[in-house]
Amino acid sequence: MAKVKITGHASGTGILTVTAPNTSSDRTITLPDSTGTILDENSSLPAANLTGTIADARISAGSVTQHVDLSPVKNDISLLALQTAINGNLSAYGLKNSWIEQFENSTYIENLTNVSRVTSGEFLASVYSTTTTSASSEWSSTTDINFGTGDDMSYSSGDKSTRTNDSFAGDVTVTFTIGSASASNNQNWFGFYDIADSQAFGESDQYGDTNDMTDSWTFRPVTTTVLYGGTSLDTGIAHPAAGSVIKFKRVGTTVSVLDDDVTIYTWGDAASGTLRFFMGRGGAYSAIDNTDISWTVVGADNATGSFNSTDVVPQDATNKSSVGLVVLYKDQAGTNTLNTDIVAKVRANTGQAYQTLVLAGAGTYSDSLKIAIAPAIAVTAGQALSYEISFANQASSSKEARIYGVAMTY
Repeated sequence: MAKVKITGHASGTGILTVTAPNTSSDRTITLPDSTGTILDENSSLPAANLTGTIADARISAGSVTQHVDLSPVKNDISLLALQTAINGNLSAYGLKNSWIEQFENSTYIENLTNVSRVTSGEFLASVYSTTTTSASSEWSSTTDINFGTGDDMSYSSGDKSTRTNDSFAGDVTVTFTIGSASASNNQNWFGFYDIADSQAFGESDQYGDTNDMTDSWTFRPVTTTVLYGGTSLDTGIAHPAAGSVIKFKRVGTTVSVLDDDVTIYTWGDAASGTLRFFMGRGGAYSAIDNTDISWTVVGADNATGSFNSTDVVPQDATNKSSVGLVVLYKDQAGTNTLNTDIVAKVRANTGQAYQTLVLAGAGTYSDSLKIAIAPAIAVTAGQALSYEISFANQASSSKEARIYGVAMTY
């Protein structure tokens, strides 16, 4: 069949209607666009001049999706998946395009270097402390010492002492509140003693027999006296008021006592052994409540550390060539700088090195947890996806990062 060539007018913006008769000669149709420009068979129509609608079949799906960014949607889904894992105490699970991990156990993490998974809090960190809130089970068995609601403790009668069942080989802080205290009736004693001391602890003694030990660090509020091994060192300390929060702590080998976070005495005698904490009272004085007792132990203090996930195989068993992360973390102490103090890397192929992502803060999740999102980056394609998280510049009490969950998107 012959082609039809029909020429319209170069001027005007009207509609040209042409009926082509049967002919053996080629014909070309030339129509004006909306600006009066004549188009021939080699011309293209500017997109700005298109009006009306275009049928779905006329534009390929690839021509549209290449301009659509679904990352925000994927990130929101990942956060919801992490919330599901946290609420359900799930260890880890995979979706079609993501892997969700919230550290219920250590099954899907490996190569922990100067990093620990803290069981009580279900997080990963290179620096961390754990706190035990006391109850009767946390103390040595003794009569005439009563435990009330929660962690309240009081003495009913007689010369009595009790000690923690826990022992402390490293840094520790014991915290409690003075109850109905006054200089005239507070015969409480409290402090540390070295469990290796030859003198056994005495439960029927108001001092716990620490006054007969070589290595003991004690404070007696009624006379505002501090002692080492039963020897009085200082009596010039102000008596703690009712409601005062007392902290007995060891950092390194130095023992100190604080009243409402103000240091009132620091011992010059080094405490390098394994310690226990004790409390006691004299029978001639009325019962004294010591409430809200807890102890915090520094479990690790590593400036740097890292861990990575085990390899994840995509559900659809196809190669993945881009990987991103959503990270839930907490500034337990100080403020951690993303991409400096917390660094994230990914890969999709075990034969390749991890590639560094760029983390960006994305607000607060809940319970002081923060969100960090790293957009997906191109990686060597594979079906063995994993991430690596590393810590830097960490230090106890000044900069402590904790990782609570990771969603790897691909």
